[in-house]
Parts: sequence; C-alpha cells; structure tokens
Amino acid sequence: MMWQIKVLTKLELANMFSLNVLRHTKDKKARNTGIALGITIGFLMMLVIAYVGGKSYGFIKLGAEEIVPAYIVFMSSIFGLIFCAFKAGKIIFKDNCYDILASMPIGKTSIVVSRYIRLYAEGLVVSCLVMIPGIAVYGAMVRPGILAIVLGLASVMVVPIIPISLSVLLGVLITGISSRMKNKVLFETVFVVAIVVAVFAISGVVPEEDLENFDLQALGDIAKKLSDILHKVYPPTIWFGNAIGGGSILKFAMGTIVSVGILFIVISITAINFEKINRGLRVNTAKHNYKMGKLENRTIMKALVVREAKRYFSSGVYVTNTIIGPVMAVIFAVSLFFVDMNETLGGLPINIDLNGIIPVLFAGILGMNSPIATSVSMEGKEFWIIRTLPVPWKDVLKSKLLFSIMLLLPFYVVGEVVMVIALKPSIEKLVWMIILPATIIICILVVGLAVNLKFPKLKWDSEVEVVKQSASAMIGGLGGVLIALVAVIPLALVPENYYGLVACMVCIIVLTIAIITNHMNNKIDLKMLD
Repeated sequence: MMWQIKVLTKLELANMFSLNVLRHTKDKKARNTGIALGITIGFLMMLVIAYVGGKSYGFIKLGAEEIVPAYIVFMSSIFGLIFCAFKAGKIIFKDNCYDILASMPIGKTSIVVSRYIRLYAEGLVVSCLVMIPGIAVYGAMVRPGILAIVLGLASVMVVPIIPISLSVLLGVLITGISSRMKNKVLFETVFVVAIVVAVFAISGVVPEEDLENFDLQALGDIAKKLSDILHKVYPPTIWFGNAIGGGSILKFAMGTIVSVGILFIVISITAINFEKINRGLRVNTAKHNYKMGKLENRTIMKALVVREAKRYFSSGVYVTNTIIGPVMAVIFAVSLFFVDMNETLGGLPINIDLNGIIPVLFAGILGMNSPIATSVSMEGKEFWIIRTLPVPWKDVLKSKLLFSIMLLLPFYVVGEVVMVIALKPSIEKLVWMIILPATIIICILVVGLAVNLKFPKLKWDSEVEVVKQSASAMIGGLGGVLIALVAVIPLALVPENYYGLVACMVCIIVLTIAIITNHMNNKIDLKMLD
C-alpha cells in the first residue's frame, strides 16, 4: 500500500500546476505561457506576504500583539480553505483516469491519500505564504523565545491539515449529493454560492459598539474580544496561537493530534464512498421517450450564443469559479446599507468622494474571474468544431463576449439598483454611477478575451487546470481588479467640481482600450491557436 501511495503521489505532484509539461515541453509558446503563469503567481504571493506582514506589524505597533498568533493561524486556514474548497471534489474524483485506475490492483485508499497529499502540498504553499511572514514579524518585534518560533514553524506544517480536510469533506458532500441528482451543476453552484454568502455574513457580524469612540486605549480590549471570537469560531487558533505566542508544547501537541484525527476520519469517509460517488458521476439517465418538437430557425449569432451558454452551464467548476465575482459584487453593494464607508475612511489624510469610486470598485469585483477569461481554453478537445464552423471567427469571439455580458447583466442591474438606494447620489453622480461600471465591465471582458487568446490552454486533463491554474485564469481574473483600481485613482483624487469631466475622460480611455483590443482580437487566426 505504501508503494502504491508513493507512486501515485509522485504522479499527482508532477502534474501539479502542469509542472511536468513545462519541464519537458519543447514548445516555446507553452514555456512562455508557463513563465507568464509563474510571474502572476509570484505577484500574488508578494501581495499575500505584504498583506499579512503589514497587518501583523500594524497590530503589534498599536499594542495588540496578543491577537497576532491567532490571526495568522486563522488567515492561513481561511486562505487554504478558499484555495482548495472549489476544486477538492474535482481533484479527488477526477474522471480522466478513473477507468484505468479501477482496472488496476490499486486500493481506493491509496488513490484518495495520494490526491489528498497533492491538495496538502498546495495548501502548504498557502500556509507558508501566510504564516511565515507573520511569524517573522512577530518574532522580530515581540521576541517570544526560540521555543515559540520553533513551534510556530512546526505549526506551518500542521495548520493546513484541517482546512484541506474540510475542503475535501465539502467536496465529498457536494460531489456525492450531486452525483445522485439530474442537474448536478445547478446543485453544485447553489451550494457553493450559499457557502460564500454564509462566510461573508459571519465575517460581517461585528458589534458596532466596539467600533464607536475608538481610541488606542480601547484597542487592547477590542483585540481581546476579537481573539475570543476567533477562538470560538475556530478552536485551532487557541492551540497553534498559544504555541506561537507562548511556546506551549501541550497546545501544539493537542492541535496536532486533533488535526491528524480529523485527517484520518475524512480519508476514511472519502475512501468508503470513493467508488460509489465515481459510479454516480458517470451514470447518464435517459427516458427514451424522445419526440420531435418544433424546429426553430436561429440566426448564426443566436446559435453561437446558445452553444456558449450550454458549454458554460455544463461545467460545475466553471460556473462556481466564475459566479463568485458577481455574487461578491452584489454583496458589496448590499453592504453599503450596513457599513458607513465615509466614517470608515474618515481618518485618511485625503478627502475621498465615495459616491464616485464605489461604482468603479463594484465593476472591478463584478468582472473578477469573468468566464470569458477562460472561454477559449474551455473548448479543449472540442476546439476543432470552432475551427471547422462555416462562420467568421470574429463572430465566434463576439458570441463569447455577448454571452459574458448577458451573464453579468442581471448582477449589474441588481447591484446598480441597490447602490442607488443606499447612496442616494445626485443626478450627475447617478448618470456616472450607471455609465462608469458599464464601460469598465466591457473593457474587462474584452481584455479578458485577449488574455485567453494570448495564453490559450487547449490541452488539459481536468477543467480545474483551465479555470484555476492557467495563466489566462489568473491574469484575466486579476485584470478586472487592476483596471478598476487604475480607474479609481483619478476619480478619488479629483475635486468634486471636476468629477464629471474626469469621469468622462475615464470612460473615453476605457472604451478606446476596449475598441482597440477588440479589433486586435478579431485579427487573430484561431487556426494558429494550440
């Protein structure tokens, strides 16, 4: 059994992030794509390190150092859970090699353990990025002792176990239930969206009285209350937090024992249900009562858009990964009813007109991880169909753009209505509140399509590789946020009297970029993509 786990784990780790392909490929374009992906991942790593290190430094500088150990453990767990939750089920129950493995004398437990180790390796990277900067800042400023630092570094190896186990358990739950349902994608999407909404709702529950009359003297009490909340919500913050902050070997041992116990329980549950869930995923139901319906005559563009919609809604991982941005945008708009942003940003040295920048931030969140950023890559082995269609290639790209607009439109309308009610803008601000997000979203979609055409990934074994691990997913997914942040800067700094003029200039620049990029997209020969 150990030999089986060793061989299968080696194969899983070699294929992680397509490392094996990049290592042996002679395709220059594939290497360039890998380099772009590496640069993007490196940029994200630097952001995470800067964020966690900066927050830890800020807590300590303000005298709230007692919350730092629990904070870095909690953030590491949250990042790890989010990073793996949406793909754990697809990796554990991936279908590209099940028939081959099922025909071999390999135990189910060996397969599950090897795939769990792959998820753990990815979660460990996240844990290192979050915890090591926090531990370094805490150790340098607080000096808790060598034992605490050693236990803290050891905790980095153990902390990812529970989040990865929970993500696997969620994956088993979602995949297991959906395998028994006719509409698997709908259930998976609704379940994931419900989890995201619940996480935002829980994280938003902060007593208002704690934030009123805030001063440095009250910071210690607030830090203690926040620490107590973290301990109640997620007990491992007590065990590993005390190990980092106080050098407690007992707490570290307790956390390790509980983590390993949860690990064995989850692996056992997964192994027991592994074969049953895999069979359910590969069962197709048919009533055999087909009847000739009314034939419909469609235009070329309508047929292409319908084809794009069917492709999109046929993949659970595609839908769940790309629908989170629009859902978060609506949550952001609704939060304006409960959070006074003017009061929150009142301490900044510059005066910011929130009614002017909130719509742009809304557009950036709405366009995050847009489906068009991976729409070409998702064609995969079926890309030959597009190449052989008797239609202009620019119409194929136009259909992808139209479908993405239609998909985001309901979220845009709901978010706009909510923001108008919450912010009560003037007539001038109302006009720009509608126009600015619309132009930015169009630019985000066009640029996202251009990124996917530049870095296509048509050879893949699992949809997870395209939706979560490809260069186009990361660069195109971040592109919307970056475009919105760049547009926010002049709108935030301009005096209110000149806001309309600057907003008009931003719209013109953004639309110009979109038009030029779209023109360049239409010139690309799809036959040259591989």
